Formats: sequence, C-alpha cells, structure tokens
Amino acid sequence: MYYLIISLSALIFAIQFMFNDGYQKESGNGWNSSLKLSLYSSLVGLVALLAINGFKLRISLFSVVVALVYSAVCVMLNFFTVRAFKYANLSVYSVFSMIGGMMLPFIYGLFCGEEFKAIRILCCILITVSIAISVDKGNDSKKAFKYYIAVFVLNGMVGVISKFHQSYPEYCVDSADFLIISKIVTALISVILITVSKEKNFAVSVKALGYSAGGAVLNSVANLMLLIALLKLPASVQYPIVTGGVIVFSTVIDVIRKNKLKNREIIAAVVAFAATAVMAV
Repeated sequence: MYYLIISLSALIFAIQFMFNDGYQKESGNGWNSSLKLSLYSSLVGLVALLAINGFKLRISLFSVVVALVYSAVCVMLNFFTVRAFKYANLSVYSVFSMIGGMMLPFIYGLFCGEEFKAIRILCCILITVSIAISVDKGNDSKKAFKYYIAVFVLNGMVGVISKFHQSYPEYCVDSADFLIISKIVTALISVILITVSKEKNFAVSVKALGYSAGGAVLNSVANLMLLIALLKLPASVQYPIVTGGVIVFSTVIDVIRKNKLKNREIIAAVVAFAATAVMAV
C-alpha cells in the first residue's frame, strides 16, 4: 500500500510542476511573484489540509520549530523554482529538483542508520551522468545553473526536514497537523516579506491564482502522502522511487503537451529512471 501511495504522489508532483510552469508564464519570475505564489498556495493548501483533517489541529513546540525551518526552505524553493522555469522546460527542471530530492534524504537516511547497499554507489554515478547530460551548454543554461543547483539543494532539504520530523513521533504531531502548521507559517513569512519589499504588491490575476491554487492542492496532497509513507518506509527507499516516478511522469507530460524535447533530455530522464531502479534494489 505504501509503495502505491508514493507512486501516486510522484504522479501528483509531476502534474504540480505543470501548474508551477503555468504560474511563472502568467506572473513572471521575480521575487514578488514567487512570494505571492508562496502566500496564495499556502492559503489554499491550508484550507485543503484542514478539510482533510476534519478542521482539527494539534500543535507541539517541536513541530512548530521544525515547521519554521521547513517553511523558510519552501519559500526559497518557490523563488528558485519560478526563476528556473524562465530557462528550463519541465523535464530539465524535474531532473534537478527530484534528483536533489532523492540524494539528500538518501544520504541523511544513511546517517540515521538506514541500510546501506553498495550497489547504490552506481546510482550516484548514474545521477551525476544524468545531470551532466541534461545541462544545456548555451548561454541561458549558464545563467540558470545557479537556480538549478538551488532547486537541487532546497528540494532535497524538504525531504531531509520531513524525515527528521517524522523520526521523533514522541515529540511531533500527525502528518496533516505538521503540514497545516507549515502552511500557516509559510503564509505569515510571505506576508511579512511582501510587506517589507519594494513592490508591496499582493495582487495576482485570476489565471495566476488558479495555477497557484491548483498546484497548492496537488502539492499538499502529495506531501501528505509522503509524510504518511515515511512512518513505514526508509527515506533512502522512498525518495528514489518518488524521484524516478516524477522524472518519468514529467517527461510523459511534456510529450503529451507537445513540448519539444532534445535527445539529451530524453536520455537524462532514462538515466535518472535507471538510477532510481538501482537505488530501490
């Protein structure tokens, strides 16, 4: 059942990337635009999660502190995601985002005492090859590389923080409660940052709001699935499976949307999927 949950979450994440791409095209890729994405997506996600949780909320000091760090990472991830979509299509973005989301939790899981298998060294090699293949040598890619690296690290930290929180059941609240707290904190951080910024602009178009709302619901449901699965599956197994699924699903979505894919992008997705298969052995 838990493998089915994380497979479904991978599909949901892949669809969510499409909403993020649509938001960037509608609202631009600046700091204010990314903050509004964080604000409105967290508010919509908050409502969705409260409904799922029966409009109940349990709070612990441990979970609030972890949620502060988690939310700060998510706000920065939204910014670099919006910036990255200025230069990359869905497949290239997903390679950096999801491989980061696989590698860092995997390494953290090993430090936490999860089983290490020597064959997974091959996975690290394949991941390096996948990233090298996917990077375009053009000028735009050079400008975007810092955003790709930021997305790689920040998405990985989301997984690490999630694993850390779920590793202390005696101190933490339930998965839905933690995400609700995180959405509240993210909304507050976004409001403060918008208020002190130069633009101080909270307005968004109806279309942009629709993209952020759709992405928020999908992201909230997918992250809830991962948190639930983390209670039973090790991070070093779960996140590789999610990564491979998202990269494959994202590439399929690009094909369905008739986005032109370069040969190296297709090869990178295939290599990344192979790396995921090795990691899950």
